[in-house]
This record gives sequence, C-alpha cells and structure tokens, in this order.
Amino acid sequence: MLEKLKKMYSYLILQIEISRACNLDCRICMRKNLKSNTGFMSFDDFKKILGYYNFREVALHGWGEPLLNTEIFQMIEYAKRQGIKTSLTTNATLVGKNIGNILDSGLDSIAFGYYDMDILKKSIENVGELIIEKKKRDSKSQLKTYVDITIYKDNTEEIFEVIREGREIGVDAAILHRLFNVYNVDKGFENLSKKAEEELFKKIKEIERELKFKIYLPKKHSLPCRIVKYTVFVTFNGKVTPCCFLPEVYIGDAEAGVGNVLRSKEYRNFVANMKNHAVCSKCVW
Repeated sequence: MLEKLKKMYSYLILQIEISRACNLDCRICMRKNLKSNTGFMSFDDFKKILGYYNFREVALHGWGEPLLNTEIFQMIEYAKRQGIKTSLTTNATLVGKNIGNILDSGLDSIAFGYYDMDILKKSIENVGELIIEKKKRDSKSQLKTYVDITIYKDNTEEIFEVIREGREIGVDAAILHRLFNVYNVDKGFENLSKKAEEELFKKIKEIERELKFKIYLPKKHSLPCRIVKYTVFVTFNGKVTPCCFLPEVYIGDAEAGVGNVLRSKEYRNFVANMKNHAVCSKCVW
C-alpha cells in the first residue's frame, strides 16, 4: 500500500508555505488581506506533512518570506535526504546573510521575485554575491538561479532592465508570469490585453536571442489548470488547499495526510467544477 501511494503522488509538486511573515509589504501581494498574515511552520510539522508520499519536488514559498523561518535549512536538508528535489522562491533581501546556508543545504533551485525596480535595487547585490560564491565552489553546488518577474500593464519597460540585470550577474534564466489580480488587492495594477501581451512576448523572444539567455514565458491558461493538476499547496498552519492563490479555500488538514485529502470527494468536486469557481473562472495565471 505504501509503495502504491508513493507512486501515485510521485508526479506532484508539494508547495509548502513555511512562513506567512514577511519583511516587505509588496503592492501586488494579497497577504495583507488574508485573515492570518503572520506565522511559521515548524520543522516537525514539515516532516509530518512530507509523510509517506514521494512528491517529485518540495517548493518552499507562499504569502511570506521563507528565509524568515529559522528552520528552513533543516527542512531543505531533510527533504533532500528523502530524495526529493527542493526549490525556493524569495524576495532576496535576506539572501546575503544566508549564502553559505543556501549553498550548503543542497537546494536545487532558487527564484528571486521582482515586480518593480525598487525591489530589484534592494536585493540584486545579494543575488550577485550568491552567484559569485556558487562559482567559487565550482561543481560542488548544482544550484539553479532564476529571476522571477511578474508582468503587468505598467512595468513592461522595466522587464527588459530586470532581464538584462539578471543576465549580467549570471543567473541561469528568467521566468515571467502574469499578475494574479482576482482578489483586487493591488489597486491600479492590470494585466495586459491579449494583443499587448503578444507584442511584449515577441520583443522578449528577440531579447532572448540577442542575449543568448533563456526566458520562460507564461503558458496559455486552461481549466482545470496546470497548477491544480500538478501541485498541491499546504499553508503555514497545515491546511491543504488546491492552489497557492486560494490560501483560505481549505479542502482538508495535512494531519489527515495530503494523499487522503487529494482522494477526498471535496477535492474531486473542486477540480471538476473549477470553471464555475468564483476565483478560478477568472484567473489567467
């Protein structure tokens, strides 16, 4: 039975919110509108959540800054010992003081989130220092590094500057994704029209060729969406949700076992009716 369960979930990415506390107050973040906007997951709870399921990857991110959790590197090392790939998304402001820990932990990939140049200026030096130290270690560290850029109507020109900065300091690639604006927490921010997005993506492909630098563009949105199909999200307080953009849509408790939640009638009904869901039906992410 255990081996059957491991095989069943070996394709899934387990997204874990180990922190809902943050040291920034980003304008595009919905954290401030959540009922709980601070708190951490313990290492013991992290181990329990991984449980018996052989997830393909553990992605450490959510609606807080993961590097604020003092047990984060124990979590990464534990997951690695289980043979699970690990990734981290961070605002990069705390990377500088954690360079050794990041490289020593065995972390597989790290993404640095940006949506405007102010955020970039606060942390790009930290990212550069991490990459310099990684290169000093030569092949001992296989860490992949990415700039993770949220695109929206008013930052289309800045995107190219962020991409060039990332390329210059030596990150491996850039990842672009659309703004998640269903909850309207980011007043004044809008996604691009379909035509404007197509024009932007053409320019970005030209920059990719010019710089010889890999840039991952957002995929076409569909329902049931690829996020729900290939990932499951667990909040800092151990609640299972179908998507990180639905952090308060609880479909179960991790204590019951993530696998049991995914097999539940409630979860199956959610997936079957996503096109009618108030949020999912409007999401373009």
